Amino acid sequence: MTTPVEPPAGENVYFNDPESGAEMARLIDQDRLITQCMGGALPEQANGFSGIDRMLDIGCGPGGWLLDIAFEHPEIEVVGIDISRAMTDYARGRAEVQGLSNASFHAMDAPALAVSSQLL
Repeated sequence: MTTPVEPPAGENVYFNDPESGAEMARLIDQDRLITQCMGGALPEQANGFSGIDRMLDIGCGPGGWLLDIAFEHPEIEVVGIDISRAMTDYARGRAEVQGLSNASFHAMDAPALAVSSQLL
């Protein structure tokens, strides 16, 4: 596989297919490992989350980290965005199964966030 020197104008170029089930599985495993190695979702906030009402995760993938925050802190509204509809559908399904009404996920490209007022 070769990587183009200049990506085509107006197209996103990824090394991995963001809609791939294998990529989702890789990201889920990677998320668990990194969160465990860090000592939790936000270990630097161990003294409290006062003043934090909302969190936005850009490039949330399958949403593991953000779902951990939503579960541990139901008072915080969490929003995840990712370019992959498969990833956000998976994250949304997990939030629903876990009863996390404070979590929402949206499929969109990060630059679209600048013009979207629905998430802010």
